[in-house]
Amino acid sequence: MTRKNEVTVVQQENPTSLARTEQERDYMRPAADVYESLEAYVLMIDMPGAGKESISVTMDRSALVVKGSVEPLHEEKASLLVGEIRTTGYYRVFNLGDDIDGNTVDARYELGVLTVKLFKKEEVRPREISINSYSGKE
Repeated sequence: MTRKNEVTVVQQENPTSLARTEQERDYMRPAADVYESLEAYVLMIDMPGAGKESISVTMDRSALVVKGSVEPLHEEKASLLVGEIRTTGYYRVFNLGDDIDGNTVDARYELGVLTVKLFKKEEVRPREISINSYSGKE
């Protein structure tokens, strides 16, 4: 089921070559908060002005690449008198650890913030161990 604010995450084999060519362009590096919970890493990436359709999130085993573009806010026929809002777009690469489960990634875009949840592999998640009663018999 696809929700209105979901962003598609595409897996590719090696975004390193993509990262080099995209970094050479004039993109803004969006601000991000990254935090860790018991089951996932969560990235909150500030991308105001980017349309959901313009955002791409790609990953492989070692990197997450986020890119988005911003359309001009004024009419093309109008004369821009003061231009302080950048409309070039956003680009950022995040290095990933080996503990990420690439099959369970959730990405959503709402109110100018892209939230990407990278779930940890089951074997690295903390788990509770039940304690059994000791009956004295073996």
